[in-house]
Amino acid sequence: MRSRLRPLLCALSVVVAVGAAQAQPKPKPSRTAKAPTATKPAAKPGAKPAGKKPREDVPTPGKVVTGNPSNGAPLPRPSGDMAMGPETPELRSLTQAERELFGPQNATSNLDTKLPRVHATGLPPAPATATPTVAEGGRDIAWLSKLDLPDLPIRWEARLVRYLEFFRDDPRGKATLALWARRSGRYRDGIRKVLKKKGMPEDLAWLAMIESGYDPSARSPAGAVGLWQFMPESGRAYGLAQDRWLDQRYAVRPSTEAAADFLSDLQRRLGSWELAMAAYNMGYGGLVSVVKRYNTNDYWSLSQLEGALPWETTLYVPKILAAAVAMKNPAVFGLKDVPHDPSTDGEEIAAPPGTTLAVIAQASGVPVKELEQLNPELRLSRTPPGTVAYTLRVPAGRGAQAQQNLPKLKTGEVQVTTVRFGETLDQISTRTHVPQTKLAELNHLAKGETLKEGAVLLLPKGAVGGVPADDKLLPVVVPQEVFVYPGRRRLFHRVAVGDTTKDLAERYHVTLDEIVKWNTLDPSGRLQEGMTLQLFVPADVDVAKTAALGESEVRVIPVGSEQFFALTDPKGRKRIEITAKSGDTLASIGQRHNVSPALMERINRRGRNDALPEGTKVYLYVDPPQGATNGAIAANPVSAPSAPASANGGLEPLPAADPR
Repeated sequence: MRSRLRPLLCALSVVVAVGAAQAQPKPKPSRTAKAPTATKPAAKPGAKPAGKKPREDVPTPGKVVTGNPSNGAPLPRPSGDMAMGPETPELRSLTQAERELFGPQNATSNLDTKLPRVHATGLPPAPATATPTVAEGGRDIAWLSKLDLPDLPIRWEARLVRYLEFFRDDPRGKATLALWARRSGRYRDGIRKVLKKKGMPEDLAWLAMIESGYDPSARSPAGAVGLWQFMPESGRAYGLAQDRWLDQRYAVRPSTEAAADFLSDLQRRLGSWELAMAAYNMGYGGLVSVVKRYNTNDYWSLSQLEGALPWETTLYVPKILAAAVAMKNPAVFGLKDVPHDPSTDGEEIAAPPGTTLAVIAQASGVPVKELEQLNPELRLSRTPPGTVAYTLRVPAGRGAQAQQNLPKLKTGEVQVTTVRFGETLDQISTRTHVPQTKLAELNHLAKGETLKEGAVLLLPKGAVGGVPADDKLLPVVVPQEVFVYPGRRRLFHRVAVGDTTKDLAERYHVTLDEIVKWNTLDPSGRLQEGMTLQLFVPADVDVAKTAALGESEVRVIPVGSEQFFALTDPKGRKRIEITAKSGDTLASIGQRHNVSPALMERINRRGRNDALPEGTKVYLYVDPPQGATNGAIAANPVSAPSAPASANGGLEPLPAADPR
């Protein structure tokens, strides 16, 4: 037991000694902040890092680190939902500066270089509360004591101080901060209102600035988008609609509501805003596993332990806090004279479903481009089609005008249809009598795009469905076996890309074995797009939202029937039957009737040069005589075995009329 405890006790004694060395009891400022760790002087940008032992694949808990990974590898990205921020120019510049600020040559440390002093209390040290005046290397940081603090918890840790110095003194930091400050005018007040309404720190508004640079169109390589960089899954979990018409992750107000709820949930589960922000960056599950593994729920302690937090998360929280401090003190950080962009809050109006932004712009008296900037969530510059009006934003002062003029304008000569289960564009075209090209144009469909069940599509006004004429019915080949099920109805499902027998069985309330039997399928094979399966579905199953066709909507063709052979020959030839004579082979019979040996083999399922017993039935597909109609050729003319070969190749004379 003692051998197991020794490493833990050693690590604890180091942390205790460090905390004791930092404690400097001084009067508390008006708004309490925790004392910082003194920082080492910044190395020159081109300085060569001191040699260090390469980092092990499996880090050892308890080792304190404060710089970039010691092997100099690229900065790792977190694995959570919010990983991999957008590559905007200012964020790229900031990332490069961080490599210089926090690389191995500039690593800051909370460890005293002297031997640690062991305190036997067994309790962690209380953080010091004094604001520092001088950092290591003689840098004057007394100005920190004069700063107004945000409504987020501030601890004067080395990385936070270094970010503040970067934003105040480095031209790159000053330029980045000024750009963000200018852009913040568009969204800051609206975000603060949402946070205040939910009883949360209003300075969490700066988290969005660090996430996206206050650019609602920002998109990360991992697929996170919008001001708050929501991934699709987390966005849906917090109520942000995403379909072909709408992606509310780009919408400022809905995404802010969702982000506030997300952060509030994280804070309630984790207990501190520092951990909540860290979890927003690296993922809740990942952070909880780190807390359990390293047995501390203090963000700042975790940020100093080797292998605990992703490097990006180590910088993420102090970066947000530094931005909040800087924005709280515009004069100190050179932001006093930076103009703010006008607010994009605008006014909300309700527009009919399927209304184009061009019509709304006409009603509002503003350019379409301005509406697109206010409503970036509308992917196709149109309110989502359907039955419910959509609330969107118009410039301030234009709401009443837009609402008054919209009813007077044509909102578009369109109606809608809903994609049924398994339905393809071809089937929708047949059902609605709208050409596929028109459907693709109205709905901005990409070539080969798979339509999802429940998707709403636009149709031209007046488009109607109906039962197609007999010659337009879908031909469906079915096994010869006849199935009779009282209490069931026969339906036909056209296979779309991605359909499986399991999906169909669940959707139509039948079994996999039944589908295999009804359609002579191999259960291990894949269904191919364009196949049509017959299904005997219980009468009480609702199939209104599926693409299933009834018996009156298809032309059923049993295998082996006359219609089957007419359907399966792509060249429109006629199937005939003759009787082989002594010495005949498939090749010789085919030669007499201008049918290739390969086709003869394919039809008759035997080798082309095999001798045929006299009287064997042989089948051929032959072209009808020139000028003959379908009724002028018998379906199955049979040669007389005793008749000698004649000029017509041994075939009996054709009857005067086809009995069909």
